[in-house]
Amino acid sequence: MTPLPVKDCNNAERCLQRQRFRLKKALVNRSLFITALAVALCGCASNVTEVAELERMRDTPPVVGQLPLDLTPELRAAGAVEIAAYNGPWLFRHDKLGRLHEGDLMQVDVVGVPGLERSYLEYINEELLWTPEGIQPLKCRRRTQEIVAREFPSRARIPQTPGLRIRVLGPYSTDCFVVGGEVRKRGFYLWREGMTLRQSLLNAGGVRREMPAGKIHLVRGDRQVTFLLHNVLNGATQPFLIKPLDSISVMETVDMKFDARKLGIPPPQPREK
Repeated sequence: MTPLPVKDCNNAERCLQRQRFRLKKALVNRSLFITALAVALCGCASNVTEVAELERMRDTPPVVGQLPLDLTPELRAAGAVEIAAYNGPWLFRHDKLGRLHEGDLMQVDVVGVPGLERSYLEYINEELLWTPEGIQPLKCRRRTQEIVAREFPSRARIPQTPGLRIRVLGPYSTDCFVVGGEVRKRGFYLWREGMTLRQSLLNAGGVRREMPAGKIHLVRGDRQVTFLLHNVLNGATQPFLIKPLDSISVMETVDMKFDARKLGIPPPQPREK
């Protein structure tokens, strides 16, 4: 083998030295990054909490009109009886790509043409299929609400008609709220400025039955506020203004504590110790 000239040897040596320097620099930067990350996760930084808490914070949906963690005079005047932290699950959430996932609640409204107007509401199942009644299963894997809107007419066999509009409301919508529980028409509703909690229930057809012990639970971000149903429906309190992305649920709670005085019977005597 013919040896390399001295000039070529020097060039090769300098290239090797530059590669070693770059590798060493990369290793140092990596070590600094790992050290900083460890310090942050160990709580040495004042604005960092546990890893589970960081995960929860990333999943928290956007909030319009954040609520306090205490019952303020304004909330009490609106009929709120309890407020607490809420850790999910949420119907609205963040996702940079906006892709649909298992368990997402999605609603498709067909509007603009009398006779064809209808709403379809269903959860996305574990196979990432959206299967409302009367519609061919629609694949949601790696898809967004916009893609669903484009594919829906063919799946639902809806003819292309002038004025026809397909509106998809779901986890990435930002102009609506959702009402569930013991109401006649569960689903998503478009938000309007000045809309009250009572109006939101009337939009959903009102409650399905009489519920003397009924309560309304409103989730906004990481807060859940509880109202007494009869006070809100009777207008006995100040109006509570709802916001986009609010999740409202009506349910009945029954007090199972023993109270014989309601039957005209004296309560039992305490046992002797």
